Amino acid sequence: MIRPLILAAALLSASPALAEQETLLRLSETAERIVRADQLVAVLRAQATGGSVSAVQEQVNRQVAAALERARATQGVTVSTGGYWTGRMGERRDQWLSSQDIRLSATDAAPALLELVGTLQGQGLAISRLSYDVSRPLARREREAVTAEALAGLKERAERLAGVMGMSFAGFREVRVDAGRFAMPPPMPRAMAAASAEAARTPPSAEPSEVPIAATVEGDAILKPR
Repeated sequence: MIRPLILAAALLSASPALAEQETLLRLSETAERIVRADQLVAVLRAQATGGSVSAVQEQVNRQVAAALERARATQGVTVSTGGYWTGRMGERRDQWLSSQDIRLSATDAAPALLELVGTLQGQGLAISRLSYDVSRPLARREREAVTAEALAGLKERAERLAGVMGMSFAGFREVRVDAGRFAMPPPMPRAMAAASAEAARTPPSAEPSEVPIAATVEGDAILKPR
């Protein structure tokens, strides 16, 4: 779905750098389209507490190793590990906390990823994030397309306004293009406690969201008398 172009106000000014018979027309044009997020991302945490630093780290190591083995066997799912942290629990100097994150992502295997997340929940891992993102390839394609749309709109508007002024559009002296932008929905709140095996029998659910991608271009159009 493509939204109508959002047009910015035109500012007319005479530039001393231009010939006396020329007019500089400064324009801005924004184009926007809606895309459906295509990459499901899940971040899970292995966590252990106890009175022995070696014991809690060993427990986390076993959880992560088992989770990685299961994830690597799931077709279409990309897996990586996040930060590893171990430290004392607040004011309780006799207790240790150790944790490590696992990041899973999939673009064409979302059902398999959700099943995997449910399995890992049952093994004691906690979800700290489960949401859809716009993948880099899709974002790049859409940014290029929406930028081209904005540039075409900028040229069309310059030609139209030149006609209104009884002048002709001679080209652009300068065009400025932003990098494009899109706003992702906020991720799920971080979950700090592992789900129980009983609660994890049903895999979690996730539906892709619609995300706006926009690009703004600015140009200095040169107008000449007809």
